[in-house]
Amino acid sequence: MNDTISKIDNKYIDNVAMSAEDNKIKDSECNDKNYTFEILEDNKEETKDEEFILNATFPKIEDNIVNNGEIVVTSVLDFGENECLQGMKINLYKINGLSPVLITSKITDKDGKVVFSEVEEGCYRIIEIVDKRYFEKPKYISWNEIIIDGVNKNQKLTIVNRIKSCV
Repeated sequence: MNDTISKIDNKYIDNVAMSAEDNKIKDSECNDKNYTFEILEDNKEETKDEEFILNATFPKIEDNIVNNGEIVVTSVLDFGENECLQGMKINLYKINGLSPVLITSKITDKDGKVVFSEVEEGCYRIIEIVDKRYFEKPKYISWNEIIIDGVNKNQKLTIVNRIKSCV
């Protein structure tokens, strides 16, 4: 582990790069959110006639970067000029093995849109809930499964609905 520390508790160390391999760190630990370091006695910094001892925990830099994405879903009625459908229920599922898990549901606004923001990286499925007495099965353009990752942060999906013909 090689990390550069620049500020801890309002005290500064000028770009001290340390690793357990170079015998400057007594103990280091890394979990999902933090790094913890303790410097060996021989490597403590001297600042203005007082010894600076680093034994601190601080957040990983990559955890401060927002890695979440956004999915914008538009529901339209396939009738002439694809009229936007307000009031349609859209479910967002996280695909987790065999059974998708419902994350949240939203209702489309006057523009036929819902926005799922702060979506974590992963695979998702979008399902529109329709009244089957009046609507055919919705069609998803391009598909109702979406991946949010480092490359695909912002995804758009259009759902096309058709009114059932009277028989």
